[in-house]
Amino acid sequence: IEHAALMSGQLLNMSELGARLGLDAKTIDRWLVLLERIFLVRRIRPWFRNGLNRLVKTPKLHFLDSGLLAALSGVDARRIAADRSRLGPLLETFVHAELAKAVALAHEHTTLGHYRDKDQAEVDFVLERTPGRMVGIEVKAAATVQPGDFKGLARLRDAAGKTFALGIVLHDGERVLPFGDRLIAAPFSVLWR
Repeated sequence: IEHAALMSGQLLNMSELGARLGLDAKTIDRWLVLLERIFLVRRIRPWFRNGLNRLVKTPKLHFLDSGLLAALSGVDARRIAADRSRLGPLLETFVHAELAKAVALAHEHTTLGHYRDKDQAEVDFVLERTPGRMVGIEVKAAATVQPGDFKGLARLRDAAGKTFALGIVLHDGERVLPFGDRLIAAPFSVLWR
């Protein structure tokens, strides 16, 4: 579980994880299934459409509890103050947990995935409802947002076409700001509004 914590929010490479532990990928998969069944972790499937060959089709691993992830990773307020980059994975885990709850309570069938292409353009979360309305969400542990933070969302918007409703960069600031066609920056507090 400690090794899984180190991979939280990243593309899941069971061979790499198995090599760290001296186990084969099948054993790692069985252990991850166990962790999923007791609601500690979740594999997030990639979003892709048939014919989009340039997309990475590997799932990401996420913990469902940011507090547990912090404890397993040895991250506390003092370490975050010394190295703010440690906050990013915890915020992404927190947002994942909130989105997973919202998806479970949604009246319409909604899937939660992620997007990444071969050029490393990525979107942390892709929410899609049938018959095809989509929102992309990128998590940034920063109070300011730059146009480059929308690279993955712009790629997803182009790949999804008309089904793309909105792309959001969640940030540590206080204001909602437009960033172009169906793209906005919004504070984390929008998760509760």
